[in-house]
Amino acid sequence: MIDTSYIQSCSQEERFYPEELPRFLYEPLRKYFQIVHSSDYGDGIISLTSFQPGDIVFKFAGWFLSEQTLFSLQFQAGMYLHDPFFMGKVLHSCDPNMSCDMSTQTFTALRQIRTFELLTMDYETTEDYLFRGFWCECGSPSCKGWIEGGKYRQDVNSGAIEPNLKEA
Repeated sequence: MIDTSYIQSCSQEERFYPEELPRFLYEPLRKYFQIVHSSDYGDGIISLTSFQPGDIVFKFAGWFLSEQTLFSLQFQAGMYLHDPFFMGKVLHSCDPNMSCDMSTQTFTALRQIRTFELLTMDYETTEDYLFRGFWCECGSPSCKGWIEGGKYRQDVNSGAIEPNLKEA
């Protein structure tokens, strides 16, 4: 659980966000999270504290853009929130430990998140189409394989298009 009273008194070095972005309640801080790099999946975030289902894990900030980036989430059709500092480093899983509410810019724990666990979300819950699709290797029994966005998944599920199948 995060001590929200600490946010206003912490130093700039404890923040992930640059000084030009004002501090805010549930802002992610280095005291609670760490960005890690892997040659397998790139940058990701691990939690340095535990969370229970329903806990707010963090809120995020950034800049609204009309174009999608690798570090953005879709706010609405044609509008994206670009955050290369923190939120843009949350990894995908078909069985994620967090959900994202774009209207409140909040990530909430779906299940218990243990200390040193990678933070994940299902990219297809916020994106109509991803910046670039990819083959998921999350290892979940419910893994969807090719991840391209919510509209792609709807089209596959309705039979409107054939799924992108990985060649053996």
